[in-house]
Amino acid sequence: MAIFEKETTNKVLLDDTEPLTCSIENWKNVNGHTEFIIKVYRGPFSDETWRISKRYNDFYKLHTYLQSSGLPLSLPPKKLIGNLDPDFINERLRGLQKYLNFILMNPILVSSLPARSFIDPANYCQPFSEVALQHVSLALRGEVGWEVVSPLTEIGWRIRKHYYHLKSKSTPNVEYWGSWTDFGPDKYLDDKDMHSFFKCLAQIQHPYINPIEMALCTDVGGLVVRLSQKEGSLRDILCNSKPKQSFLKKYGNPKGHKPLEVKLIALYGRQILEALKFLHDKGIPYGHLHTGNVIIENNRVRLLDIENGVLGVPSFYRPYFMQHRKINSLEAIDVYCFGHTLYEMTFGAPLHESIVENFPDCSPSIKPVLQSILSFDACKTGLPTIEGLLNEPFFATVANNATNAEKTVLKIPTSTKEKLKLVRNQIEERLKDEQKMVRSQKRLVKVQEMMSSEEEKKKQRHKQRQEQKLMVKEQQKKQEKLRQMSTEGDKTDSVNSSTATSVGTATPPSRTSK
Repeated sequence: MAIFEKETTNKVLLDDTEPLTCSIENWKNVNGHTEFIIKVYRGPFSDETWRISKRYNDFYKLHTYLQSSGLPLSLPPKKLIGNLDPDFINERLRGLQKYLNFILMNPILVSSLPARSFIDPANYCQPFSEVALQHVSLALRGEVGWEVVSPLTEIGWRIRKHYYHLKSKSTPNVEYWGSWTDFGPDKYLDDKDMHSFFKCLAQIQHPYINPIEMALCTDVGGLVVRLSQKEGSLRDILCNSKPKQSFLKKYGNPKGHKPLEVKLIALYGRQILEALKFLHDKGIPYGHLHTGNVIIENNRVRLLDIENGVLGVPSFYRPYFMQHRKINSLEAIDVYCFGHTLYEMTFGAPLHESIVENFPDCSPSIKPVLQSILSFDACKTGLPTIEGLLNEPFFATVANNATNAEKTVLKIPTSTKEKLKLVRNQIEERLKDEQKMVRSQKRLVKVQEMMSSEEEKKKQRHKQRQEQKLMVKEQQKKQEKLRQMSTEGDKTDSVNSSTATSVGTATPPSRTSK
C-alpha cells in the first residue's frame, strides 16, 4: 500500500437500526422566517451527536410523505399571520417536538428514507435507488438472458435493500423478484469466500426455506433472485395488505389485524423452528426472522432472506435485544426473534417493546411459550434453545408435513465452513461489545440522575436554610420594631405624666399680710 493511499472498505459501517433521538434546542429568525435548531443523538452513546436547522416547511414536506402510513400524525397547523410572534414560535416548537418524538418511537416511520434523511442528511441524502440499480445491472452483466423489468419501489423497510421485477429469456412467462442488499457492518467474509457461499446458497433445498433461483455477489453487495411471492409474506396476511404496496402504507396503520388459529400457530411455529435448526446445524448466521421474512405456501412455511446474516446487515429487532445481556449469541437472537414472530401470529399485531410485562389473554397452551422468551425474567436469566422449544408440548405434538422424499441439501466447502465460524464469532463479539457500552451508558445515566438528585436536594436544603434565615430576620425585625414602638410609648407616657403633674400642682400666688 502506498504511503498516502487510504484503506477502503466495501461495506456500510453505519447501522441503520440504531435508534435516533432529537431535541429541539432553540429557534432563530433568518431572513424573515423561523429555523428550529435540532440536536440529534444516534444510538445509546450520547457522544455521537450533531445539529440540524429546519424550517416549518421542511416538517410539512416530511408530514406529506408520512401521511401515506395512515397513522394519526399531529403536525402543528400552519399560520400565515403572526407566525413570527415569540410566544407562537415557542408553542409551535413544543408541538414539533411531540411530532418528532412520535415518529422516532415508531419503528415503521423511523425506518423510512424521508424520515432518516430529514434527521441525518449527511448519511441519507443519497440516490440509493439509482446506485442500487447500477449494481444490479453490473451483477447481471455476466448472466445471459436476465434483465430488469422494473423496480418494486419501497416494498421493504430496509433503506439499503432494493427489490426488482426480473425476467429470464429461458422462462419468459415466469415472474422473478430480485433483492439487492449492500454489505452491512457485520460482513466479515472476504470476496472469495463470499462468492463460494453464494454458489452454495443457490443449491439449497429445504422444505421450510424458500428456494433461490440465482445468487450473485459483487464487491459491494449481493443479488438474490427468487420466484415472485404473489400472496405476499406472513405479515401481509396478518395485516390483510397487498404485497406490492409501499411498506408505509401496508404496515403503518393496517385496516385490520388478523391473528391465526392456534393450530396454525403451532404448525407454522414448528416449521420455523425446524428451518432455524437446519441453518444452525450448517453454521449459517441468520438473526433475521420476522413475519415479513416468512411466506406461506399450501400451509407450509418458507423462510426468506437467509443470506442477510452473511451479508452483514443488522437485524430488525437489534434495538430490542441490545438491551438484554443474555441475548448474546446467534441462537439466542433467533429464539428471541421467534418469540416476536410467535407473538405477532397470536395477536395479529407486532410487539413494539423489547419485553412483555403483562401478557394479553391468549390460549393457555401458547402463553407459557411466549413467557419463556419475551418476559422480563426470561430475558434476564436466559432464553430456551431451539431444541428445547421443539420439545415443548405445544410444538412437539405437531405432525411434520414434510415428506421423506424431500431432501435437505446445503453443501458448503470445509474452508468456507471454517470462515463462517469466524463470522459467527465476530458478529457475537460486536454485539457483546455494544451491549457493554449500552450497560455502561445506563450506569452513567443512573449516576448522573443520582448526582443531579443529590444536587437538587442540596439546592432545596440551601433554599430552605435561606428561607429560614429570612424568616428569622423578618421575625427579628418585627420584634425590634415592637420594642421600638414600646419604648417610644413609654417615653410618651412619661412625658405626659410629668406635664400633667406640673400643671396640677402649680403654686398659687402668695398673699402678703400687711
